[in-house]
Amino acid sequence: MAHITENQTTKGTRYTVRWRSAPDKFRKRSFYVKREAERFRDKVEREQADGHSTEPFAVRGKKFREVAERMLEAERPRLKQKTIDAYEAAFRSHVYPEFGSRQINTITSADLDAFNAMMRAKPKANGQPRSETSVLGANKAVARVLTYAYKHRLIAFNPCVAVARPKADTQEARFLSVEEVMRISDEFAAQPPYDLLVRLAAFSGLRIGEVAALRIRDIDLRAGEIQVRLNKTHTSQGYQTGTPKRRAGKRDVPILDETLLSDLSAHLRAHPYRADLVASLWPGEAVTNKVYAHLRKRDYSAHRAAFSAHIAAATTPPSSAPSDRRLVVVGQHGQLDLEFTPIEGVLETLVVLDRTVHHRDQRLRLIGAPRFGHA
Repeated sequence: MAHITENQTTKGTRYTVRWRSAPDKFRKRSFYVKREAERFRDKVEREQADGHSTEPFAVRGKKFREVAERMLEAERPRLKQKTIDAYEAAFRSHVYPEFGSRQINTITSADLDAFNAMMRAKPKANGQPRSETSVLGANKAVARVLTYAYKHRLIAFNPCVAVARPKADTQEARFLSVEEVMRISDEFAAQPPYDLLVRLAAFSGLRIGEVAALRIRDIDLRAGEIQVRLNKTHTSQGYQTGTPKRRAGKRDVPILDETLLSDLSAHLRAHPYRADLVASLWPGEAVTNKVYAHLRKRDYSAHRAAFSAHIAAATTPPSSAPSDRRLVVVGQHGQLDLEFTPIEGVLETLVVLDRTVHHRDQRLRLIGAPRFGHA
């Protein structure tokens, strides 16, 4: 139940509506027109009778940061760790400085428009202009919190409805020719299984994380297929293996290149853990090996030193600046090789260069390659 109390002030009679929003919490809201107070009291009582929250009616709403943290905890079981990392990074770097201490029911559509404009004008850490994709990422983080607040009746209206959503940048993908792929593979012939991995990524059309997560059991030599069942990503919690984001991501991809099929067969026969069907297709290497020494941490300058010269020599026109979309393959075989210090099966690859792979797709594609098996 809600009730109205009257108090005399210098501005006149003040009518305060008081109600219990929780067993141990009272709310109030004041008016200087009695009829408005009565209408508001009736509205509160209707909401309470229907079992709805009356939080949106309180003068002081919850802080944006509090709602964002509540949203993340509620969504955590359903979200991939990489998605959670992206939200937390956006909150920490961009959203909390603007909205963290704001009461969430005071944020308007105009505030969101101003936030998007601020993001577009704000340069990246390296001084370069911020891409529209970056603006979209921050916008998604804010929108997710406001949508959560609206669903839980912490706000009476979702201001995102009236705001134009930023569009992700698009760019023309740089495709490798078959000849370039074979030259890159040849460059790494002395460092197996990099050569095989290059050709597998190119001729299968698998995504980076799908290549990384392949197990011995996923290669069906008799059927000539790769069974895509898992995906591997690098998150704040380290490398994690999970299922593909979409249901269609689980698929069987035919191996149409006979040479690749033969090389996969030879790779499996020589695999040190071939009896373990759930072992990674890509076994680990020694930390003492110069090519892999940088893997103690994700050191991309060492990555460039290890791989760029090979790739630049094999591509036309030459390219030597790997982007942040490089392939990363992680093999976790869970067994120790006593001949050298194991690195827990971390194997970092090479192929993704600036403009080589479309940044939203992350497949290595060839000119004229068949479009089979793409989910």
